Amino acid sequence: MVENEELDITVEAVEALGARRLAEILIEHADRDTGLHQALRLALASQSSGDQLAQTLCKEIQRIASDRQFYGYRESSSLAADLDRVREAIVRDLLPQRPLAAAELLGRFIQLDATVFDRSDDSDGLIGDVLKQAIGDFGAAWAAAPDRDRVQLAHKVFAILTKDSYGVHGGVVIAFKEALGPEGLDELERLIRDDLERCRTQSEEARTWPLTRGLQQIADARGDVDGFIAVHRLAGTERHALKDICERLIEAGRAAEALARVEQADVPAHRQWEIDDLRVRLLELLGRHEDAQAVRWWMFTGSLSEHTLRAYLAHLPDGEHDRVRATAVTLARQHREPHAALNLLISLDLDAAANLVLTRIGELNGDLYSRVRNAAQALEADHPLAAVLLYRSMADAVLARAQSTQYEHAVRDLAAAERLLPAVDDWLGHPPQDAYREQVVASHRQKRTFWDTMKAAGPNWKDR
Repeated sequence: MVENEELDITVEAVEALGARRLAEILIEHADRDTGLHQALRLALASQSSGDQLAQTLCKEIQRIASDRQFYGYRESSSLAADLDRVREAIVRDLLPQRPLAAAELLGRFIQLDATVFDRSDDSDGLIGDVLKQAIGDFGAAWAAAPDRDRVQLAHKVFAILTKDSYGVHGGVVIAFKEALGPEGLDELERLIRDDLERCRTQSEEARTWPLTRGLQQIADARGDVDGFIAVHRLAGTERHALKDICERLIEAGRAAEALARVEQADVPAHRQWEIDDLRVRLLELLGRHEDAQAVRWWMFTGSLSEHTLRAYLAHLPDGEHDRVRATAVTLARQHREPHAALNLLISLDLDAAANLVLTRIGELNGDLYSRVRNAAQALEADHPLAAVLLYRSMADAVLARAQSTQYEHAVRDLAAAERLLPAVDDWLGHPPQDAYREQVVASHRQKRTFWDTMKAAGPNWKDR
């Protein structure tokens, strides 16, 4: 007897059903699937005159604007899909025929932000992504419109830029770069600078951010690096925009100037790695390969980053790799930050990693469970004692916080430690399991939920 094989649904197989049968299936399912019903309406409208298509799309936009349903986190994707079908139909079917009509509809479409965000949970940003895409489409539609008034268009862009309550209009200037052209960009800059001056005169500082962002995008649209820098200087953000400024200087062939900025920068500690990566990139662009390697090594000695070490090794002859890895292991053994050291040693030298655990277990924080668990699992086979100590540290951290929702994780880690006990021959001065059990019982006797979870999972230590 031949087993039934599941049929593959392919374009060819479905096409073979024939147009009539496909139409019947689509209509049958469209009665239960609002998205399919909408897609069919738009597809049929696209086969009619441009006027009919524009009217249908206008009705779809009005329908969405009039909808009062609230879309929760799980339902918001259906609203995003609903919006995207309308946006795509405007761009795919109407724009090639009637760019001005498409531009008008896209103008209405982007105004849906005030409606849809007030009645949806867009935590995943799906709805916002559709509206941001529509901003780009809006600019493309106007760029395709013949005989457009670029000065008047600059006023439209200014209104969109300054009315962005939901943060989806931010890319409007770049989207309209082609549609505005030099004349429109000049007018838009005048409007922005006039409003910026008014805001500062009237102490409306909160409104200046979208205006300065607009000026930055105008500079980008012109390919004007110095103008971009000047806007940041005007806004007082030149220091914070170091990376963005350097990226534009690199693109303009001014890497030496970018490096000078990096070398002189006063950078916060939490952003130092980003600037160091940029420094390496600039040194390589300028052909200063030895200096780039020196920065990579300096970065590695501070962070023990495996990624940085790999980058350093990639620029060395193969014959040097073993020597450098051995030096890296020595540095990790002595490093002030035990978790970074352990993470590196797990990838370079398991014996050294186990030794670090055995000698510095008191410095390791079991709350950093992702790092600690990865290390414990890596050490189980050849270094069971080190693995046991790490599993204990994670369980101890949960019990110390008395976080009952995490007790299952503590029990799981204690069970993992118990499983490794037969492989431990010498405790090397660390508490053997009986002593550890007594310590846990004495310190956490009142945590009834924990002990109930332990009993359900295996042996009840309190009975021993």
